Amino acid sequence: MLKNLLALGAALFLFGSNAVAQAPVRACATDIRTLCKGVEPGEGRIAGCVKEHFKDLSTQCQNWLGAAAAAAKACTADVKQHCAEERRRAAKIICLKSALSNLSDDCKSAISQLAAGRS
Repeated sequence: MLKNLLALGAALFLFGSNAVAQAPVRACATDIRTLCKGVEPGEGRIAGCVKEHFKDLSTQCQNWLGAAAAAAKACTADVKQHCAEERRRAAKIICLKSALSNLSDDCKSAISQLAAGRS
């Protein structure tokens, strides 16, 4: 789950820089660094830490993670359709950027709402 959320955070880049959207991303990054300090990344350990400490995350971060999860769900078919061959997260982001005009309306809307800081 966290891998998808982080990928969607990077997808905000696809829609340009937005100070409103950057605030929750920064809040989450700060919360996760604080709450999961010492947790070695990989094999879902950070995602497990986030799940374990979800109630300890700031409200802003909790809301953003919920919106990001909704966007990940809305874009699942698009990622599979346009970028299934890509294995690395960075490659998927580049692929999504090149496929932006071909993404479903639901996916575009979910990412736009996430980028605008609405949930």
